[in-house]
Amino acid sequence: MNSENEYEANTSDLMIPTSRKKLFADVHGVTIKALNKGTSQFSFTLPDYLNFLNNQKLRLRYDLTMSGRGMPKPNPSAGVHSLFRNMLVRTQNGMKTLETLDEYSSMVAYQYSYSQDQGIIHNREINEGLSLTNNSSNQLFWAAQPLPNAGITAANVAKKVAINQEIYSGLLGANSTILPVGALAGIRLTVEMNSLKKAIRLANDSSKTGAKSALVKTQVAAADWNSGSVTHVVDIVTKTLQTADSGFEVGDAIYYEAGGVDTLIGMVVSVGNNSTEMTIRVKGDVAVSNPWKLLAVDTKLYTRPQDRFNGWTPSSNITAGNADAAIALGISAAAIKVDYVMENLEMIVDVVQPPKSYVDLMEKKINSKEGLVMNYKTDNLLKVGVVGTQGSLAASIPNTSRRLYAMNILPVPIADTFDGQNLTAVPDDLENYQFVVNGNLQPTRVIDTTRMSLTPAYVPQQHVQEMRKALVSSGVFVRSLQNPEKNVIIGRAFGMGGAVSDVTKSDLQVRLEYGSNATTQKILFCFMCEARTLIIRDTEIDVIV
Repeated sequence: MNSENEYEANTSDLMIPTSRKKLFADVHGVTIKALNKGTSQFSFTLPDYLNFLNNQKLRLRYDLTMSGRGMPKPNPSAGVHSLFRNMLVRTQNGMKTLETLDEYSSMVAYQYSYSQDQGIIHNREINEGLSLTNNSSNQLFWAAQPLPNAGITAANVAKKVAINQEIYSGLLGANSTILPVGALAGIRLTVEMNSLKKAIRLANDSSKTGAKSALVKTQVAAADWNSGSVTHVVDIVTKTLQTADSGFEVGDAIYYEAGGVDTLIGMVVSVGNNSTEMTIRVKGDVAVSNPWKLLAVDTKLYTRPQDRFNGWTPSSNITAGNADAAIALGISAAAIKVDYVMENLEMIVDVVQPPKSYVDLMEKKINSKEGLVMNYKTDNLLKVGVVGTQGSLAASIPNTSRRLYAMNILPVPIADTFDGQNLTAVPDDLENYQFVVNGNLQPTRVIDTTRMSLTPAYVPQQHVQEMRKALVSSGVFVRSLQNPEKNVIIGRAFGMGGAVSDVTKSDLQVRLEYGSNATTQKILFCFMCEARTLIIRDTEIDVIV
């Protein structure tokens, strides 16, 4: 950098003017989709001519539209943040990596519920696509679904929702300081999308264990399916009231359990009522003039999430013979997969004009031997595998952090499930846990979590306090400690009041004790909240971890 001040300074020391700028993605006009479903990566360049950015007000804006059966929506554990898998912040020339945010959705999810209050929840519902209700009449991304007494004869209608979200980042987030992008010669943010399994949940959960499955009220005899007509359908009367929410939609494959196996009954053609209860009109998966499934009273009827996520193809027994419009509509709806489209992507940034004295001092530091020094917090992810699902499980954690604030561990399922809670951890019969640092037990006694798996859950205070200390040390403003059994964090603070610890010479272990009812093989997402230092000199840029 030459001696001439190339930054336009504000001549007043009393006011810092700010202007809001709109930036477009590097590849403008492309629609973004989930991982392996189309274009699943995008990037933004923050050019050097912007000079100084106040990233506390940085926002991503885009239009988001869902598709598919089941009323899909972003995972409520993180709102629209669940759509993003990895983020990378680098200098514009790609020579230096400033921040790496792997498994970004889980990183946001572990702090999302604990940092909220009612005002923040409302703000997230307005701006970040958060939808906590599963009521089909009040979905953010879908028009209201009719009740059974009004008849459900068509697919649900999706709404295009405008999103205005912040980024959880040490450099580009709400807790960041003024960033001199001019001195960095510009920076680039690269974002990779998540898989649908991680990103999407279904509001109309009529799965086997879902709240909107149904029970048969009036027995359906095997002979009821026997007809010489290819368009013959059967109305199954359920115990669900006609004024209740229906989890079944046109085109759904409907099942019951026989011998422990999901057994296909047929395809949902429509949902109606018989004056008091919900009835499901089904085209049976059976050839003409043949009896079919006997459905006794209290037989559970349900759908499978994989049929909605992947779509399904009705067999040759299910045809729209004689041009039956209702059956034809169901067949076309059956093939539609859960998906989403992100359009009109843009970034909003605040450009600030500091006083001349600030700019001159910054320039002086950049030209000095020490350089301009900036410190920031970031979450570095370490993935650690554990062997087994029950009993005592121990895992060694790589000691790579020189300045560690806290460690937040999420024992998440190693394999994602359709419409499952794949972003955060659940107890899964976790009985206790404890850390081992250089052979010393921390805390000195195990944290008993045996009753956290009960219904209702009993959460021990020791677990809550250890988790809160880890969150606070990680820079999370803890506003709520409700329902920690739905977002289990194995946390350990390594410094309080802004202090850090060098653990590069330490032996770090975590010991987990799972009971006999644990069923899920897990991987540990270890989010290490670390301090990093950005040093900007005239000839180079360094990042000290």
